[in-house]
Amino acid sequence: MTRALAIPGLLLLILAACKKDGSIPSYLEVDAPVVSGSNGQVISSKITDLWVYVNDQPAGVWEPGKQVPLIADGPTSVKLIAGVRKNGIADDRIQYPFYETWQQQLNLVPEQTQVVQPQFHYYNNLIYWLADFDTGLRFDTVDCTATMTIVPSDSTLVGQGSGNGRIFLDASHPMYRGLSSGDPFTSIGGTAFLEMDYRCDAPFQVGVRVTVQGTPSWATVVFLKATKLPDGSMPWNKVYIDLATPWNVAGAMDKRFFIQASLPDGTATATVDLDNVKLVQP
Repeated sequence: MTRALAIPGLLLLILAACKKDGSIPSYLEVDAPVVSGSNGQVISSKITDLWVYVNDQPAGVWEPGKQVPLIADGPTSVKLIAGVRKNGIADDRIQYPFYETWQQQLNLVPEQTQVVQPQFHYYNNLIYWLADFDTGLRFDTVDCTATMTIVPSDSTLVGQGSGNGRIFLDASHPMYRGLSSGDPFTSIGGTAFLEMDYRCDAPFQVGVRVTVQGTPSWATVVFLKATKLPDGSMPWNKVYIDLATPWNVAGAMDKRFFIQASLPDGTATATVDLDNVKLVQP
């Protein structure tokens, strides 16, 4: 059964209201929402939830592909706000602050389903740090034996370029730690997210390093599980990691993020592939 995520029992309330006042609902179905870049090309995303508004009134939070009952017919303003799972946690679903609201005027008909395929876009004037591995690496290795290399992409990821980053671990190279290179992040406010596509046959972690009065401090933010499936395939996944919260340290000037992977016990080799590692802030 379709369920509203943020407003428990919404579906039952709507259907009950329909029976009470004789209204017949129209239906909305959001099929495969995507995100487009400034050039119009579809880029990787993982929109898991949609905040639905009808004529500026909330109609609940729904998963893509589900039928949303609406008490409306004729010309109707529909707005959708894209939601993601913060830090990859299923129970922590948020409106992603960097995607614009999608809006369209639809002609709704009672008992009929209107299917839409929205394209979301980033807000203008955002600040990006990007490692897409098409022009080089943007990580410095720190206190580790393994390295990251660029390998040709296999084109299984939406919007993938010519290459992706690969961390290969074995007995001689059991640990990798890569620190974001370039200028440090010094102006982080209340919002900053690290978007990242990954696939792996071993878990790894993402964290932050802040330097206060010359002393660096390392802290893990998320542990990401292996994506390898029982059939041996290793599909890509995407995560949106909140970095503003752990970076909110008084007096911290040099703020960077790191990626760290270790060879699991009893394992001869392990691989972590990364792509579209993108830090977004206002």
